[in-house]
Amino acid sequence: MTNVETAPKPIANRPDRSRVTDAESAPSMRVRIAGSPLVFRLAFLVTVLVLWMIASSTVLSSVLPSVPDTFSALGDLLTGSQFYDQMWLTVRRVLGGFAIAYVAAFAIGTAMGRSKRCEAFFELFVVTGMSQPGIFIAMIILIGLGLKESSAIIAIGYLAIPMVTVNIWQGTKRLDTDLQEMSQVFGYSRFAQFRHVILPQLAGPAITAARQAFGVAWKYVVMIELLGLSDGVGYQVNRAFQLYDLTSVIAWTIGFMIFVALFEYIALRPLERWAFLWRERPMGKFVGTKKIVNEDGADHA
Repeated sequence: MTNVETAPKPIANRPDRSRVTDAESAPSMRVRIAGSPLVFRLAFLVTVLVLWMIASSTVLSSVLPSVPDTFSALGDLLTGSQFYDQMWLTVRRVLGGFAIAYVAAFAIGTAMGRSKRCEAFFELFVVTGMSQPGIFIAMIILIGLGLKESSAIIAIGYLAIPMVTVNIWQGTKRLDTDLQEMSQVFGYSRFAQFRHVILPQLAGPAITAARQAFGVAWKYVVMIELLGLSDGVGYQVNRAFQLYDLTSVIAWTIGFMIFVALFEYIALRPLERWAFLWRERPMGKFVGTKKIVNEDGADHA
């Protein structure tokens, strides 16, 4: 038999898929833009504005201020110094209460997750704290410690502790003990165990707890300022309410919500991405705190 060599097929007429024309890429780009989360967020805002305009011009025309009047008041508020001065006082109280709540909740939550005795000791505090009426506790603390900023910070921190503790507690209970034992066998130091075994597993619950702590703090700080303080965003909203100035109430509320949203996307979201960078990094063999890697990039013992 004779060997017959099959000639390669000509590739001159094959389409070059490495080059994509503008006409071909335009539909996929339009799909990506249409499916972008930003589009849906903008759609939500537009829907709220449309419903607001309809309500203010029909059934609630005698109560609800119009959109142009409200945004005019909001513009005056944001271009002046009063909003930023009052907002800074509120933020300062939120940060103080968050620091108290997060440190205490992290300590209590990890202790509850690692020890059955600690879990039994603090469980009643967490369970009752999750359902306690915040306004009652705030009143007790403000009356007991006085109507001052330190009392507000303590009240915010105390009210946020139970809710934040739950996330740390449950996250600690789900730690993989086999990984920790394996790290000990391979010679990881205590710091390396915490940095590369325990902390990555707690990153998710810790970030969730931080977001929840700030959410609780933002809500309670306005309530506490409304109850017993003489400055801050909550006080300004209460002052406008007592004057039956609904336009100012809504303007202060929108300004506060804008700041909270900016804080979420500028501070918390980047922190969350940074906390989960470990998922994309290769893990090496540690002796103490030193990672051993071959010259070609491969890890070795």
